Amino acid sequence: MQLEEITNRAQWDDWVAGHPFGHPLQLWGWGEVKRLNGWTPLRLAWVEDGQIKAAAQMLLWPIPRLGKMVAYVPRGPVIDPVDAAAHAFIDHLRQAAKGHRALYLKLEPAWREFAFGSRWEKTEDHVLLPETFTIDLSQSEDEMLEKMSRKHRQYIRKAEREGVKVVECRHQREHLGRFGRIYSQTAKRAGFSIHAKDYYDELSIQLGDSNHIYYAEIDGQPEAVLWVATAGTVAFELYGGVTEKGQDNKANYALKMQAIRDAKAAGLKLYDFNGRLNEGVSQFKEGFGPDETDWVGTYHAPIDKTAYAVWSKLFPILKPIGRKIIGGRK
Repeated sequence: MQLEEITNRAQWDDWVAGHPFGHPLQLWGWGEVKRLNGWTPLRLAWVEDGQIKAAAQMLLWPIPRLGKMVAYVPRGPVIDPVDAAAHAFIDHLRQAAKGHRALYLKLEPAWREFAFGSRWEKTEDHVLLPETFTIDLSQSEDEMLEKMSRKHRQYIRKAEREGVKVVECRHQREHLGRFGRIYSQTAKRAGFSIHAKDYYDELSIQLGDSNHIYYAEIDGQPEAVLWVATAGTVAFELYGGVTEKGQDNKANYALKMQAIRDAKAAGLKLYDFNGRLNEGVSQFKEGFGPDETDWVGTYHAPIDKTAYAVWSKLFPILKPIGRKIIGGRK
């Protein structure tokens, strides 16, 4: 097995979007957006007889003063974990990371199970949470509603009955000011940091039609927002927010329900809420009746073991800064 760098964007995205284990964070555009945070994307694939068999978008970030890189594969690689070639493929990724002076390779695949070998160690140094909620979209809408809490069903119907209108914004850049207003209000109330405006502008460009930005409007004014990205068989929540008026009118309930309906209608298989962490937010998500889903977690393959041991001791001290740099807040 040999890895090739893929330089054709359409070829890459077509393959990722068509693979059962394809993921929005493995799309070409996600790597381009991450350049704003200092990452350099590298798209590597196992190609046989002219056909891509497995792929991974590896993001490289230079560690200041060490002359080393962090190599990171978000929600990848794109290969079925039961494939007999999966172990060989991730070992070749490790070798590729070594060739780019990586201190270690970090993988965070959307796999439920996988037996990593002795070169790999499980770590709590997450960029993306391994614990999430998901909805199986092969269910009927009635089946999904049956699993929801009674209050959630009531709030969805109340919002719809009282005129909350959910719209998907197709010309996204024209409406990002709305997103920024609602999202920044939410961040201030909840106490989390957000990216600069340029980041969201670039994301709307780079992910293109894989973006689905929804607004819930009350009397013609947007009061809640939800940003979902899709690829492969997955709808993946990126960002969401609601104003106080939107909360009072349960706009965010109708908003999320519409996103779930649209993902199902598009033929996707899984709706991923992107984490279960904050108690209040998790309770809101849990009311939609999702499954508690635990991905395998975060694994590191140390390459320079001595330097990695030093870095592992220093990084927790630098973590508040380092986590913001390595991947940004989700």
